[in-house]
Amino acid sequence: MEIQDLFGEVISSYSEEQAIEDGVLHHVEPKAWPWLLVTDSVFRGCEVVAETREHYQANGEVHVDPVLYPLVTDAIMETQRQMKLNPRCDLVELEHTAVGTVWIRPNSKGGMTIMKPEDN
Repeated sequence: MEIQDLFGEVISSYSEEQAIEDGVLHHVEPKAWPWLLVTDSVFRGCEVVAETREHYQANGEVHVDPVLYPLVTDAIMETQRQMKLNPRCDLVELEHTAVGTVWIRPNSKGGMTIMKPEDN
């Protein structure tokens, strides 16, 4: 059975690429981690060094700021841990981060998207 059989024809869709263009999703480091996305609220929650981040991105340099980097590292590690326990896991919750509780979900790039629960 196809998903279309259950729900009918798709009325509209919103791709990750469109969301990136619209500023709803952000690449943390497109060259280093092309598979990693964060929602705008997570990105803005780490704005302590936004000017530095924008400078490096404008110049095409790889730079992860000191607020977002630990969040990303913790998310990657927790997701790997959860996937070992349950390979079918499609939602990981990480509490007590710099931006509060975040969810980590698989994305169409073969990686993950980090979001706040209210972003879902």
